[in-house]
Order: sequence, then structure tokens, then C-alpha cells
Amino acid sequence: MSAIAAVILDAAAGLAVPFIKKILADKLGDGGRLAGEVIDTVAGKLGVPADDIPTVAESDPAAVQEAIIATEPVAADLVLAYVESQRLSNELQLAEMAKEQTWTWAWRPAWMYLIGFFWLWLIVAVPLANAITGASIDIVDAGTLMTLTGAYLGLYLGGHTIKDVAAKWSQK
Repeated sequence: MSAIAAVILDAAAGLAVPFIKKILADKLGDGGRLAGEVIDTVAGKLGVPADDIPTVAESDPAAVQEAIIATEPVAADLVLAYVESQRLSNELQLAEMAKEQTWTWAWRPAWMYLIGFFWLWLIVAVPLANAITGASIDIVDAGTLMTLTGAYLGLYLGGHTIKDVAAKWSQK
């Protein structure tokens, strides 16, 4: 938890602001994104940058509490928007799986299992078989397997990032 979130939580200790407390205590939210929005909203209500909240909390704790109380309805709306976003995301994933042919989405988990199997083969199965049988089973070197794994991860996890970078680069 950030120092600013700790200051706001401390100021909110005696207030009836359950959404702000849960968001800032990392019990709700999108990896800190909601907490950042709550902090920015409190700072906006105070009329100061977010980094100045600890200073204002020392000099005028009542103003911070008023800003927190004024932010609570916004925090509730943020939580509702976050929940709706998650619901729509889940519906989209289910719709993709239902309407598309199996191969259009099944390649991702299939490659995950295949690459996992290759790593298990390289690290566990072949050395164990060589040790038990005394044979010398040839294997692909780890560098080649790492290249394959990196290419898959680049496409699966970084495809949109690469696309965005290429779009920004082409605009220059």
C-alpha cells in the first residue's frame, strides 16, 4: 500500500466510508488502479496534487476527512463500474468461445501445455531416463526451447503491445 493510501486510510478510520476503506486496503480493485483513482479524487476534492495529501493531512485533517466523505459516492460508482467491466469481459470471453470454431481459441492453451511438456521433458524426463537406463537421449538445448517459449509469449501476451508500438512508430 502506498504512503498516500495509508494517510487516507488513517484519516478515514473513524468515518463511515466502507468503499474507500476496502479499495485502499487492497481488498477491491484492479491491481491498484481503483486505489489510484480514489487517491486522485481525494486530491481533486482537496485541490492539491496527490503527493501533497500527507502534508495537508498534517496541517488540516478535517479538510482531508471532508474530501474523503465527498469521495465516497465516487468510490462506490468506481466499484460498480469495475464490477460491470468484469461482467462484460466475462461475457465477451464466453461469447468468443461459443461462436468461434474451437481452433480459434484452443491454440492458446494447447501451446501452453505443449511448451510445459517440452520443459518437463527437457528438465526432468530425459535426465531421469538417461540416469536410469544409462542411455544418452539427445535433447533440444534450452536456448532453442527458450526461443520458442519467448516467441509464443510474445505473440500471446505481447501481441497488442507489439501492435501498439508498431502503430506509434509508424506515426513518427
